[in-house]
Order: sequence, then structure tokens, then C-alpha cells
Amino acid sequence: MKTLRILLTICFGLSAATLVAQSRHYNSRTLGMGGGGTAIIDGYHANFLNPANLMLDDGRTPKTQLGLVGGVGVRTGGSLLNVSVYNQYLTKGLTIDGTIRENMLNDWFGAESSNMKEFSTSVDVVPFGFSRRAGKQAIGLAARARVINDMSLSKGFAELLFYGLDSDKFSSPVALDMTEEVVGYMEFSLGYARSLPVPLKKVFTALPFINDMKLYAGVAPKYLVGLQSAEFDFNSTLQIDPADQFGNSITHDFDYSIYSYGDLSKQLSRFARDHSSASNPADVKLNDYISEYDGSDVGSVGSGFAWDLGVTAELDVSLPIISVLSKKQTLRISMSATDLGSITYDKNASRVYADDAFIFNADLGDDSPGDYFDALPDSLQNHVYGAVSSQSTKGKKITLPGMYNFGAALIMGKLTTTLDYGVGFNDYGTNSKRSTLTLGAEYRFLGFIPLRVGTRIGGYASTAYSAGIGIDLRFLELSVSAATVANSESDGSSAAVAVSGLLFRF
Repeated sequence: MKTLRILLTICFGLSAATLVAQSRHYNSRTLGMGGGGTAIIDGYHANFLNPANLMLDDGRTPKTQLGLVGGVGVRTGGSLLNVSVYNQYLTKGLTIDGTIRENMLNDWFGAESSNMKEFSTSVDVVPFGFSRRAGKQAIGLAARARVINDMSLSKGFAELLFYGLDSDKFSSPVALDMTEEVVGYMEFSLGYARSLPVPLKKVFTALPFINDMKLYAGVAPKYLVGLQSAEFDFNSTLQIDPADQFGNSITHDFDYSIYSYGDLSKQLSRFARDHSSASNPADVKLNDYISEYDGSDVGSVGSGFAWDLGVTAELDVSLPIISVLSKKQTLRISMSATDLGSITYDKNASRVYADDAFIFNADLGDDSPGDYFDALPDSLQNHVYGAVSSQSTKGKKITLPGMYNFGAALIMGKLTTTLDYGVGFNDYGTNSKRSTLTLGAEYRFLGFIPLRVGTRIGGYASTAYSAGIGIDLRFLELSVSAATVANSESDGSSAAVAVSGLLFRF
């Protein structure tokens, strides 16, 4: 079992190891306003959400932006992280057995033992960003490191945890399934935007309350460098039958695979070969091989290309009903498609796998019970779960967590309100095909202290609420925001935080 635990930690640990380096991109401003921002994100951050917004000019900030450690964002959550169930059953001193135990697991996972729940984490770090607006065109240069960790777990694992080795519960085979994928990559993005002629502009400006209209379009191709990746896929069934006086008869029928790349792949493959050929497999320890991986190949295991596209219409409007807030009101309507592309991990790609069955029937033979159970852990580690094989593979092409984004913003002096709609092209990490609606507001207290609030409905978790604050001067910005779920009962919990880093304008 120790070897199996080590194999599991490889995938869990990679998310932390590659961090030294959400599908919808956000910064501290847009997260504080609910996590949308398609119509308001600007500067080099626009490269990753709506490159047309490189052209945005709020009349307050200079034309050039430079970010040093120019933004950090972390988002985590999913249906597996159900705080409501935890609070209802595990914080009130209840005895978790009988009907209470059954109701808790049903509320958490549903009725079937094979039901899967998901937990995902996305980390975005923008170590450098630069944008320049000039006349009718603008450019943006930015690098972004992204780590996505996506894990799912079957109800069977939770049943094993809360029922133990209960022969009544596991009298028929129960699915114990788990998958986890960790993907880390670096993006180098070059954005370009320009002002376009507005079709039928005279028709639009002839409408009531519309004084002027501008149209921007942008594109941001990006080159992707694979930092590291690993995928763990574990499928099994567990069955427990009543046995003799020594205990139950246990059958664990399993198969698992680990896909890895680069030097890590070499070490895992070498372990599999040495283990299978050793006269005494107990002498071949997986940890000895894993400890030799120093991460020196990070950044060389894969590559790919992707695009971000966007368009923004900016209208100078005069709405008498809100003129008390500001004489000038600007309405922006934006659309974008982000992360259109893929990355392929193929350097030294390999698959380490095992397909076997562990059967424990308490047949001690000539051994005493003490000797038998003393020898059992080594037997499981080296001859059952640790008896792995390896093979070379062609690598894996991973489609990025692409999204369609629609956003609108109404800017009234110090007050800005936003509405965004988004839907993912796939379910990956914190990306979801389940549509998302966000609402947000920002008020610039004293002109340079932004106070931000917002909410997100839908997407990969339950309804979330966010807030943010900071200092936003003409030449410098430093701000922070956070978001969390109030009630995770229906679709799980989530939490997010973003820091602007040091953003200079000149």
C-alpha cells in the first residue's frame, strides 16, 4: 500500500511543484466584481480575456502599463467540496452511522456508489506584462504561468471511509474509482488591437441617447511551453464477504495507470523495469527513483499554440435617469473567445500501469497470526499494488479550457456596473459547460480607493460572492480581491483570491 500511496502523491505533488513557476482569466479588479470583466479588463490582462480592450482609454490612466509580478490568481472548488454537508453532519456531534450516515453520503454524492464528484484548482501567475496604446492601435505583451489540477472521486471511497470493512455494505462489488490530472504550462502572448470603422454609425448615433460609438477588435496569439504534466487513473471494485474467525474475505480488483513525461517518466519507467527483473522486488523502492527527479526538465516536456479573440463596442450615451451620477456615461458591449488551442506533452511520454487483484482470505497456512500480518504490508507493497509495468506512448494532446464570453459595462463617473455571461467549450479544471452569469459593481471612493462587490451564478460550483479593495492611482495600482460560496449544498463550494501585483502606468 505504501507504493500505491507514493504513486498517488506524484500527481498531488505536481500541482505544488510546478507552482514555482480558472479558465476565464481574471485580475484583482474583475474578480472583485464577480469574476467577469469581458467589457472592462484592460492593459496586458486583456490579452487573456478580450484583446480588443487593449484599446480602452478611460481618460484617467496613461497609455502604457507595466506589471512586475503583474497578477496572481488562485481559484479552487467543485462538487466534491460540499461545506454544507460537512457542517450539517460533521460539526454537530452526531454519531455517523445508520440512517444519518446513509443520508449524509446521499446528500454528498447521490444514491449510486459509482457517482463521481470533482475538485479542481487553477493557479494563474502573470510574472510580466506590458501594454501600449497609441492612436488607433495598441499592443500587449504578457507571460502567464498556469497550473490546473482536476481530481474526481467516487462515492465508494467515501463509503469505505465511513463504513470501514463492512461485509454488509460491500457484499457486492463497489466501485472505488479516482482520476487526477495535473497540467502546468507557460503562455507567451502577443496581443494586437485596433479601432475599426463603425458600420452604419450615423444610424446608431441618430438613436435617442447615443452620442458617439467606437468599435475595437483584437487578437492575441500565444505560444505555450509545457512545464510538467501527469495523469493518474485508478479503477477498482471492492467486495467483502464474511469469512472465518480470523476476519473477512476481501477482494480488491484494480487497475491503474500513470501517464508522465520527461525525466519523471524516465524514473518511473526505470523503477518498473528494475522491479520486474529484481530477484528480490522488496529491495526496489519507488521513493529512491522519485527522489532522483530534480525538475530540471520543467519547460521542455511539451508545446502548443492558442488564440484569444475579442471585439468591443463603446458607446457614449446620455441617460437622463442616471445623469445625477455623472454627466458622461459610457456603455461597453463586448464578446470574446478565449483559450482556443491545445498543448501536446510528448517528451519521453510513458505509461506506468498495474492490473491485478488483491485477495485476502485469512488463510494463515503454517504462519502464526502475528507473523502473517507483519508480512502482509510488504507483500501488498511489492507484489500486488507495486507490481507495475511500463510502456512508451505517443504523448497526449490537451485541449485548453476554452470559453465564450459576453460582457456589458455601464460607466458613470466613479461608479461602474457590469454584467457577464460565459460558457465553457469543455469541462476541464474550473471550466464548465454549465453557463455562468456574473454581476459586479465598483465605486471609486475619493477617486483612488476602489470598492468592489459582485456575484457569480452557475458554472463549476454554487453561487459565489466576491469583494475587493485597493489603491488605484494614476501611475500605480495595488489591489486585492476574494470570492467564496455562501451555500455549497447544490453544486459544491469554491474560493478564489487575486492580487494585482505592482502595476505601473506611464
